[in-house]
Amino acid sequence: MKSSREDFLSHIFQHILDISKGVCRINDDTILSTKGEMDQEILYGLLYLHEETELAKQDLRKAMEAEYRLKLMEEKNKELAQFNYIASHDLQEPLRTVISFSQILAKKNIGRLDKDSMINLELIIDASKRMKTLITGLLEYSNIGSGRKLVQINCLELVQQIQSDLLGSILEKKATIEVSHLPELMAYPLELRQLFQNLISNALKFVPADRKPYIKINASHDLDKWVFSVADNGIGIREKDQERIFGIFQRLHTRTEFEGSGIGLSHCQKIVELHGGKIWIESEQGKGSKFSFSIPTLSHAIS
Repeated sequence: MKSSREDFLSHIFQHILDISKGVCRINDDTILSTKGEMDQEILYGLLYLHEETELAKQDLRKAMEAEYRLKLMEEKNKELAQFNYIASHDLQEPLRTVISFSQILAKKNIGRLDKDSMINLELIIDASKRMKTLITGLLEYSNIGSGRKLVQINCLELVQQIQSDLLGSILEKKATIEVSHLPELMAYPLELRQLFQNLISNALKFVPADRKPYIKINASHDLDKWVFSVADNGIGIREKDQERIFGIFQRLHTRTEFEGSGIGLSHCQKIVELHGGKIWIESEQGKGSKFSFSIPTLSHAIS
């Protein structure tokens, strides 16, 4: 006949088997209903082991999910590299050929072709150049953040450098740019430069011909992030169009009104999101726009 100790051990082993099969789980009620301090200690030990096993399973599942996401990312990176090659070589080279031979053809046949034929040639050249610009824009968009590294950036110095780069346009349009104190923060240097340059360039571009551009660049600290703004006195954007302007190749005006590929604000949105922030617009048609974006002060950027 089995002793009480043997019965207990048999009971414990059965619990272990049931736990391993997922049939039951030891809990505090089970332990408290057990007589004997040693027996309770054993059950507490089993409960601890069981909980540790569950945590280990969760960690394993997380590790497997992370590995799966990493593999997906590697596959996407391979696709991106392939796209970059196609965009920079396979698509651009034929376009360069079309542009080059069309220009040669137009030059050689000045005075020989009729007016309509010359217009058609010019349309071919212009369309090919626009396609080249669009492909370049796609290539730049896909490369945003590649090989990136967070560094400490003085935003005031960065904006001053951009003003120097855009000095020709600033003087031509007799623009005024007012810059308040801007912070130093951790960011991706090339991408942040492109972000500010796109917003400032747009503020210079989208202004009525009879109006001198006035641009105000500001920054304020809000809890765990910096909020920047680039405000202008330009043509403004209708409320119904304010959502879609960040979409790729979304143009609100014809090329005869304003030049551009329609991808600049898509770049801005991707750059801001790369840093873990958000971008938005406040605008009134005919009176100007204010583009604001946030960048976390801590390293919330995607790395």
